[in-house]
Amino acid sequence: MDDSAVPRNPPPKPKRSNVPTAPPEYPDDSYSDQDYNMSPIRRGRVKNRQSESPPLTPPYGGARQAKVPIVDAEPETTIGAAVKMKGELSFERLLRIEGEFEGKLNSKGSLVIGTRGALIGNVDNMKEVYITGGRIVGNVNVEKLVLRDKAQVFGNITAKTVKIEPDCVIIGRMNVNPQAPERINDKGEIVKDDVPNNTPAIVPPK
Repeated sequence: MDDSAVPRNPPPKPKRSNVPTAPPEYPDDSYSDQDYNMSPIRRGRVKNRQSESPPLTPPYGGARQAKVPIVDAEPETTIGAAVKMKGELSFERLLRIEGEFEGKLNSKGSLVIGTRGALIGNVDNMKEVYITGGRIVGNVNVEKLVLRDKAQVFGNITAKTVKIEPDCVIIGRMNVNPQAPERINDKGEIVKDDVPNNTPAIVPPK
């Protein structure tokens, strides 16, 4: 009998299972990561790019720092903004002028002239004078002078130290050096000058 004539049944097909195949196990749980579909090389580039990115700049908008007060101590005498005085005034430590004073000041302490303050008269032998927006019409002879907030001086200045901020006005002669009120030459030697220190002050135009 010829075997070629006998029909053969095909082998049975394997049964398909409906159970979904479990995802591969990753020790670092990268299967649930958003970058899982990327190639390993691309994932590495993205991570390196994120690590090299510069830190975010903090938003601007912080509160302005308040201006540091010139003198920490409280003045023992204050001439208010609505006050106008004329005469002679003596004090020991600190005087603040917010109004107007015309006359002579007797003190070796400190003087502060406020924004609308005005002194018409000379300042002699004081320790410190701060002019913050106000003005002096007279000669100033002090150890330290500070002008800021568009302060004005119409007169001659003699001081060991002077600090002048922009937009301030000085009309007069200046002698500023560590040996003041003495004058020095370009070699630092004290010299005699025929110009007296008590030159009359320059009166500003009205």
